[in-house]
This record gives sequence, C-alpha cells and structure tokens, in this order.
Amino acid sequence: MTSIESVLPGGTLYLPERAGWLRRLRVGIRALRVLTRNPDDCFAAPAFHLSMDRETWEKVAEKLRDTTEGRLLLRERPSLQAKDLDLCALRMLPPDSLGNTLVRYYDDNGIEPFKSLYPVNNDVEYLATRYREIHDIAHIVSGYKPDEIGELELQAYILGNLGLRQSVLAIVGTALFPPSQFPPLRAYARRLMAAFRRGQASGDIAIEPRYEHFWDHTLEDLRQQLRVAASK
Repeated sequence: MTSIESVLPGGTLYLPERAGWLRRLRVGIRALRVLTRNPDDCFAAPAFHLSMDRETWEKVAEKLRDTTEGRLLLRERPSLQAKDLDLCALRMLPPDSLGNTLVRYYDDNGIEPFKSLYPVNNDVEYLATRYREIHDIAHIVSGYKPDEIGELELQAYILGNLGLRQSVLAIVGTALFPPSQFPPLRAYARRLMAAFRRGQASGDIAIEPRYEHFWDHTLEDLRQQLRVAASK
C-alpha cells in the first residue's frame, strides 16, 4: 500500500496509490509550499516525492532488480539517516575523505543529518527516502552549495541525471516566484542549463552508489568512480 494521508495547511492531504495526474499535481504543489517553510517536514516530503515521481521510482526499482548490487540494495535497504551515522567515527577520517567532508559540511552550514518518521513499506517508498537521505552528499559530490541558487542547480543536475519531475516543479516554481536577491532570470537559466547538461554527462550519483562503502575515499577518487562530469 503506497497511499499517503497526512495533515497539511489547508486540510488533510490524501494521495491514493494510483491517483491521476491532476490530483498528484495538486498534492505536489501543496506539499512543496509546506517544504519551502519547513524542508524537514516528515509528511510533506514523501507526499511531494511520491506525487511527482512514483513512476520514476518504479522504473528505478525495476532497473535495480536486474543487477546483483541493485537487488542487494533493495533487500537490505541501508539507511543514511541520523540514527545510522556515526559522526564521531566519520570525523576521525582524513580531511579529504567523504566521511570527514560530510561532517564538516554539517558543521559549516548548521545542518543536522536527515531523519524521517515516515514508514517505508515498499521499494518505491524506500528509493524516494534514499534519495532524500543522500541530498547533502549529492551537494558535496556535485559541488553545488546549499544556498538558494545551489539548491536549484542541484535540482537541475538531478533532472539531467535522473529525470525527476519534482525537480521541474521546484525550478519552475522558483522562476515564477523568485526569492529576494536572486540572480536575473537569464543568468539563472544559464546556470541551470549548465547544471542540467552536467547531470546528463555524469554517472548516477543519487541511488546506486552505496556511499556507506566510500566514507574513507577521497572526494576526487569518488567523483572519478561515479563519473561526475567537471563543472564548466
């Protein structure tokens, strides 16, 4: 069962398992509005991800089931949430390692590791949750900053890399209602197009990598292994 029911501003949000596109768009927009005020909302986030990209995650799950590593990922369902991260151990790793860089990223930006109270009932919900768990790592691997424009550049990168519809909604919504001190529309579009093309040219950084196995690897080594295209 992959229906979602939760309470958001404006009433109860309900997303049936096979909701139509218009219903999903309404749910996605409402959930996105909540997330702009509270990015860590544990109910709005899965509603947003599954309303926009249930079919995408289903296709990703099918692809993963065709490989040994993919089947292992779906069977074990490893977690990168706060309760599963040993930050003290990661802090002891070399400064140029992924693990140490992640801890410093949290410290420098006043960010806490991701945590969710929403249950995972199937492969689709797991993949949507896994994507949210690696968000900060994706910033580090791609090099996009966790500021307003960097968040949108990462969305454009993921759009090119994985083809998520939610990225389109976030990008278009920001273009229509830009925050204060945002770059001019033409400059914004150029940066997003560059990020999109870079995502297209890169290997998968969102789902398949088992980042738990790369904590002691240098960022440069990891980027080479994941075939992350250089920024231009």
